[in-house]
Amino acid sequence: MRNSRREMLKAAGVVATAGLAGCSGSGDGDSSGDSSGDSSGDSGGTTSSGSDLTPATIQFPEGTVFYPMYEAAQQEGIFEEEGIDVTVEYPPFNAQVQGLTSGEVETSMPSVLPYVNNWLNGEDLVTYGFSGGLQSVNALYVRADSEYESVEDLEGQRIGVWSWGSSTVQAFQAVLAERTGLRLREDFETTTAAPPALVGLLNDGEIDGVINVSGLTIAMESQPDTYRNLVQLNDLWTGVTDHTLPLTSWWTYADWYDQNTDVAASLARAGDKAVTHWRENTRSILEEFGDPASIDNDAKIQVVEEWASNGEVFHGMAEDSYIDSVWQFLELMNEEEFIDSVPSQDEILRDPL
Repeated sequence: MRNSRREMLKAAGVVATAGLAGCSGSGDGDSSGDSSGDSSGDSGGTTSSGSDLTPATIQFPEGTVFYPMYEAAQQEGIFEEEGIDVTVEYPPFNAQVQGLTSGEVETSMPSVLPYVNNWLNGEDLVTYGFSGGLQSVNALYVRADSEYESVEDLEGQRIGVWSWGSSTVQAFQAVLAERTGLRLREDFETTTAAPPALVGLLNDGEIDGVINVSGLTIAMESQPDTYRNLVQLNDLWTGVTDHTLPLTSWWTYADWYDQNTDVAASLARAGDKAVTHWRENTRSILEEFGDPASIDNDAKIQVVEEWASNGEVFHGMAEDSYIDSVWQFLELMNEEEFIDSVPSQDEILRDPL
């Protein structure tokens, strides 16, 4: 029988906070800490509660593009339309990625790969969809005035990353090898440093290319006279499967899901509606809510607006072929020895709709 960390925490007298009060029943983007930029530290707003609304608390990492989309969704009343009185919290990345397994929340949208590993390590977790989830916009950048025109041109040169433990960096390694045959740690010189320091190293010519966190990716993409995008992780994976690559999805424990499938369905639908609202109003949303995600000038807004219009950044409701592409990615991560095995869809994936 698979273990439930939440049950062990409760047995030890730990009280789960910020859960789904009033419900029956009692979890990159990315283990890198892929968040950058200043955050207001706001814990998000709570929609006005009525007796017919189910309270729910969910978490997203502070200082990321999650903030403007989900604040706008709350302002629009999207969760209320689905019967959810939502509270959105924005803790630091490391706290957010552990929020479900530590018992802070009953369900949330953490990174896919760490939670697959949590399942492999015995946690009785399930994922119930990708709607409202972040996709990988991270890319490999060089200086705009450099001679490099392709990843192959960089072979043997020095590339900087922020952490080899990052699931985004691991995904880049695996997908790059699949598409080009080049292995990041074997065919290039490499350097690790904090994300802002990597930008400084690139500017100073100490490294020749950089793969950075999402916030700094947006900043670099918005400065084409200074930085040039050689290849984006999404584009690499689209070349394999015709689909983008997810960083996050909805997760919870299996027992909670079985007792609250209707709540999971409402959250999945709300995530899809939030993405539609985001894509139709990207600029106005970022102008109002972009600062805590460091999307704080027109150049950055233009970048994100263009990505959103192309169906990037956030994903709506996933079709079967998209889900199959996610499992193709997991198979690749297994082949590259970043995960020990691949659970079947029937074992870990649920469809509440």
